[in-house]
Parts: sequence; C-alpha cells; structure tokens
Amino acid sequence: MRRYPAVLLGRLGVNVDFAGRGVGTELMDFIKRWFVQSDNKTGCRYLAVDSYNVLNALSFYEKNGFRYLFSTEEQEAENAGMQLPLKTRYMYFDLLDVVSK
Repeated sequence: MRRYPAVLLGRLGVNVDFAGRGVGTELMDFIKRWFVQSDNKTGCRYLAVDSYNVLNALSFYEKNGFRYLFSTEEQEAENAGMQLPLKTRYMYFDLLDVVSK
C-alpha cells in the first residue's frame, strides 16, 4: 500500500443535527475537487480512508465512490495480520474519476 500515492483522510463526521442532509457528501466533493486542482502539488492519485467497519460509515464512503482495497474482510485481515472482525476497513477513491468527468 505504500507504493500508491494517496492522501489518507482522517475520520470524517457530521453532527447528528445535520446528518442525512448531504453535508458529508458536500465535504467529500470539495476534498475530491481540491486534490485535482492544478495548483495542488501533493502528487496524489488516490484518497484513502480507514473507515469504521459499521454499515452507516461504509455505506457513506461507497455512496461517495470509494472502493474496498480488499474484496473481503477476511482478505484484509489476512493481509494486515489482524483478527476478525476488523474494527476498520481500508477504502480508496481514484481521483482520475473526478478528472475524467
């Protein structure tokens, strides 16, 4: 995983009073656009998250175009040398998806 130029996003969250109003998606869209601007010198191709392994968090990232690095939780656990169930799942977003739109 160290061979791929990625920015690891910290934990994102929305106050419960604003949940379900699109605030998180709007923030994610801003982050995606910011990393593809010509004056951004990070050289990164991917956004990465280590999402909590709970349905609402995983669904949020899936809805926003993130994909799992490993097809199954079992594969991820084996690769990371961890025990099941995993507390988090590693996901990524290819910034070329923003550029090509």
